[in-house]
Amino acid sequence: MHNFWWVILLVAVFVGGQWMMMRPNPREQRVMHLREAARKMSLQPRLVPPPDWFKTDNKQFIACYSLIVPTAKLPYSRAERQADGTWKTVTGNDLLAKTVLPAEADFLLAIEAQANSISFYWQEDAAQTALEPLKIWLTALAS
Repeated sequence: MHNFWWVILLVAVFVGGQWMMMRPNPREQRVMHLREAARKMSLQPRLVPPPDWFKTDNKQFIACYSLIVPTAKLPYSRAERQADGTWKTVTGNDLLAKTVLPAEADFLLAIEAQANSISFYWQEDAAQTALEPLKIWLTALAS
């Protein structure tokens, strides 16, 4: 009978350990909540492979959040954040000349506008509170 309880304890530890390994870690939980909040605000988050124009040694996916503006007719344009923190318009019209950058733009890597959508690329390091000012800013850029 004594060995029976040892076996039950080992099985419980094994099952409990497997269950704990399946749970998302705190960073994954934060990113899940961030993406869910973005969806509720009509932003469309997705992970994309780094575009050819995005210069990085890291080949991991990056987050791209898009705002669809049905009434907009934007020409293709792209602005990238430089290593020194300044922004450079690489292709198309100067998107950033029309508006003032919000403080939350420090988290962004690039901004891309095309037809009826405007997108930003980032590493999802910001809190959920950064989404609302970014959405307002994107809407202002699209108008």
